[in-house]
Amino acid sequence: MESLGRPYLRLREGRSEEDGRPAVKRRRQTASKNEEGIRCRACGQVVTGGEQRFAVGGAHRHTFFNPAGIVYEVGCFRQAVGCIASGPPSAEFTWFAGHLWRIALCRRCRTHLGWHFTSGDESFFGLILPRLAP
Repeated sequence: MESLGRPYLRLREGRSEEDGRPAVKRRRQTASKNEEGIRCRACGQVVTGGEQRFAVGGAHRHTFFNPAGIVYEVGCFRQAVGCIASGPPSAEFTWFAGHLWRIALCRRCRTHLGWHFTSGDESFFGLILPRLAP
């Protein structure tokens, strides 16, 4: 049976009438797919997904140094749900012209994973690639 162009699913006794597979197994498979992603190397928390990669200034990957001379290799990501932005926004020594930045920390272990950049309605994360695990 179809409803609005999609297969109609009805669960009875833990099975889908569409394909007869156990519904519990199907939910676990979905959960596993949602858990895949790019993780914090320190604690394993999912930080973002590969589909969130995008280019800023023509590239996804950038190499920058901070005022102390520490070099960072960062990748740009639209969203990073496993990060929290901390501290007040700053324009000092910004790597992306016109963008303010805040420190981005792992939501679970609070490891410094990068920066959250904002400019008007646009925002993205610049995450330190060696601190992430695929």
